[in-house]
Amino acid sequence: MKNIKYLALLLFSITLLVSCGQDNADSVTNPGTLNPTSEINLGFTDDNGGQLVLETADENAITFTISLSTNALPVATEITLGASSSDGTTDGTSFPETVTIPAGETSVDVVVSFTDDGVAEGTDVETVTIEILDADFGGDFDYYLTPGDITRTIDVTDSLPFSVITIPGNVDITLSWGGFSDLDLALLSPTGAVLQTSIAFDQDPETVTLLSSAADGTYTIECWPWAVASSSVPWYIEMNLPNNDVYPFFGELLNLGGFWSDFRTMMTITKETLGPDEVKYTVVQF
Repeated sequence: MKNIKYLALLLFSITLLVSCGQDNADSVTNPGTLNPTSEINLGFTDDNGGQLVLETADENAITFTISLSTNALPVATEITLGASSSDGTTDGTSFPETVTIPAGETSVDVVVSFTDDGVAEGTDVETVTIEILDADFGGDFDYYLTPGDITRTIDVTDSLPFSVITIPGNVDITLSWGGFSDLDLALLSPTGAVLQTSIAFDQDPETVTLLSSAADGTYTIECWPWAVASSSVPWYIEMNLPNNDVYPFFGELLNLGGFWSDFRTMMTITKETLGPDEVKYTVVQF
């Protein structure tokens, strides 16, 4: 698959270096003597994981939110961010080096965007890691931090949307995921009608099939969460074409509701018949 980075995994892992006071509360494993409000959980509380952006787009910024899981603190919390990348450079990635949760507030936004890095990645995967290096309360206060939801993903492509031309035939879409959640899969018609579901109990993976007889149009792939074991569920989809080519897509589902209360669109697939021996599929990931 040309001109696409299937995944730029934006991994926000938290290393929490906190200001310590008289009780020597320098880690979760050595909390000292603390009152209940001294333990501060810090993490991401948005649902913007798994977004698809175009490197060269004018408006491709993704906003994430870092929040404290307690009442507002009387001091500002300054959070220092750093970045690294699997290809050795973070060219094209824009993010703030520091963000601050002001005194009296409980959250702050982090805006991450991409510009063209001048590299044609093709099918290569670039992994960008943004890390919280320090959380400073700015005073002699005794708090210690525990990590909350600490990962976010962004799919970054050189050109949008992704298209492939293949022979006529069935297209299998197979979903697998990490952890112990129970996710189901649905294929919707261009009019929004449910054409097919894969809802086997506690099954990983789940598969739906866009039949060769399906009319041209835009079809939707939805995730229907039944049981959710984590606030962050990483997923992997394989799109299996009739010529046996397989294209992978990655993402992350955040803060899902269970028991089919929270259907999530994962991608759309537009089918276009070009002739008796050629079919074009165009994929947009959400």
